[in-house]
Amino acid sequence: MAARRLPALLLVLTLTNPLAGCAPGPSPDLYQTFGGQPGLVALMDDYMDAMMRNPDLHPYFANANRTRIKAELASQFCALLGGPCAYTGMDMAMAHARYGIGDREFNALVQELQNVMDKRSIPFAAQNRLLAMLAPYRKDIVHVAPPPRTRPPLTIPPDAVVVPEGVPAERKTAPSRP
Repeated sequence: MAARRLPALLLVLTLTNPLAGCAPGPSPDLYQTFGGQPGLVALMDDYMDAMMRNPDLHPYFANANRTRIKAELASQFCALLGGPCAYTGMDMAMAHARYGIGDREFNALVQELQNVMDKRSIPFAAQNRLLAMLAPYRKDIVHVAPPPRTRPPLTIPPDAVVVPEGVPAERKTAPSRP
């Protein structure tokens, strides 16, 4: 069932601007549908576990402070859903700019979120409302990776370097240490 929803979700993400204005906004009822703060914390625990198992996402979280990320996601979702939280973390563009997250990784993030919401029996309509609220963040999360930095080629001819007298031109072995 989750695989069937992915094309529909991609359509939602493609048409973000028109749908973002029409989607019902946050409400205390929606927040409670997700289980309030305890439900969001449990959802983020499951979400992080799922991302760590996903080979496309694991590298992004392997060396990250996953406890902090889960807390910030729970806070952000709480605020989005209409709970009593105020998200004070980094803005999404700044938080994700250096990672080179592409469409494949973004789609994997969304799919894992859908999977854990299904696992937690969050109603489909509530899932769609949250996904519609998250869709505008795609533009801040997906970035083309910057090209790798390379050193320019050495342009000094080898015979331009003068080696002082007494310095061996080439060492065959490393010096021994006492």
